[in-house]
Amino acid sequence: MWTCPALKMDCVVLLVLIWMPQRAALPKEELATDYLMRYGYLPKTLLHPQKRETPLEQLREALRIFQKASNLAVTGRLDNATLTMMKKPRCGLQDPFNSKILKYRVLGYWRRKTLSYRIYNHARNVGAAHTRAAIQKAFAYWSEVTPLRFHEVAGGHADIKISFHGRDKACPVPFDGPGDVLAHADGPESGLVHFDADEVWTEGRRYGTNLRIVAAHEIGHALGLGHSQYPSAVMGAIYTGYRDNFKLHPDDVRGIQSLYGKAEKKPAGAPAVPGGSDAAPSDPCTVSLDAIMLGPLHKTYMFSGEYVWTISDGKLNTPIRINVMWKELPSHLSAAVHSPRTSKSYFLKGEKIWRYSGFKLDHGYPKLLAIPANIDSAFFSKVSKKLIFIKGSEYWQWDELGSANVLKYYPKPLSHLIAGLPSNPDAAFTSNNGHTYVFKRDQYWRVNPRHVIDKGYPRSMKVHWMQCED
Repeated sequence: MWTCPALKMDCVVLLVLIWMPQRAALPKEELATDYLMRYGYLPKTLLHPQKRETPLEQLREALRIFQKASNLAVTGRLDNATLTMMKKPRCGLQDPFNSKILKYRVLGYWRRKTLSYRIYNHARNVGAAHTRAAIQKAFAYWSEVTPLRFHEVAGGHADIKISFHGRDKACPVPFDGPGDVLAHADGPESGLVHFDADEVWTEGRRYGTNLRIVAAHEIGHALGLGHSQYPSAVMGAIYTGYRDNFKLHPDDVRGIQSLYGKAEKKPAGAPAVPGGSDAAPSDPCTVSLDAIMLGPLHKTYMFSGEYVWTISDGKLNTPIRINVMWKELPSHLSAAVHSPRTSKSYFLKGEKIWRYSGFKLDHGYPKLLAIPANIDSAFFSKVSKKLIFIKGSEYWQWDELGSANVLKYYPKPLSHLIAGLPSNPDAAFTSNNGHTYVFKRDQYWRVNPRHVIDKGYPRSMKVHWMQCED
């Protein structure tokens, strides 16, 4: 089993949930002494007793401290309950406890309240969407009780860097396969958080290892917290398994607030959003789609309620509020469409239309629509080089560079444009290769440049677009 060569009280590499089964064959007294030395309850050698104590007295005092920190009967003897506790999976960082203090040890702190994080890959048996949901919920535990705010970035630098890897040598701390070491993390301002890719990660189940709870523990370390003396705290040294209605222990809250302060009060009447005012829906598999477009920066944007997801390089990124990207744009859009002809983005809601150059609202907008209110969806036609607006079973075609008077010849039946599409589609957009995708509830249709629906459609949007499990 790997052990950190710098595993001292000032070590910032935190190995989480370590169990050493190969040591089980040792006599219990040797196992206990080795454990207490390894985790800081005893000095590395008992050949030179401190404070005129005999080795036996030191061992009994160390046992009493461990028992108190583990919420066991304080006997100073190596009883079965104490030995059982020592065999449980735990963090490899030395515990900060001694005869005078039983509280978390601060590992450092971030000098700012808004932090970014990046997820480089995901747990294979959980999937990308559910991995993100679990990690986002783990961050939310901490943002709910502090002014801290977290947002995911798709690339580039991130304050907290999250990845899954196995026995490979790319990381200085390779994992050891299923069981034993589950994860490790660095304190501020390194921010590395690694999970063992070979573990059976689960969410909402009592088997396997709960990703959300372990991630909350690791993020606590990445934010600067050491271990808590309370076994039920998320920062407790020993992993206690899945729990229904899991929440932070008061000791977790006291610890994190000692570093960053209490949560900011929301204005009266403000909605309570898990994870803070910038938090977003945690499960993309349960949302409904308002609009979609291939827009600025060559990314695909999927809108739902107050939030927008981006898709880049086949990766579904964590949603953020729409008005963070497009200032002055309302939520719950009717439709969205981007024109590669003029590089303008159009957003429709009710009887109004907003036009943006990149992410900046054009002067004079929003304006009233020249077509009926509450359009269902819109897309750019690479055949006609015009914008198509759909409502019900009818459509309008508009030339951005031509006269608006042409709209008087519309609406026309949608079936005349593309046969076989459903009425009232939720969203639509045209990709770079000229295919148009039309969405309704959990289904989507792919239309080729000849305006014919491809064989094999419709398909499931949530499986193929939101990366949900089938």
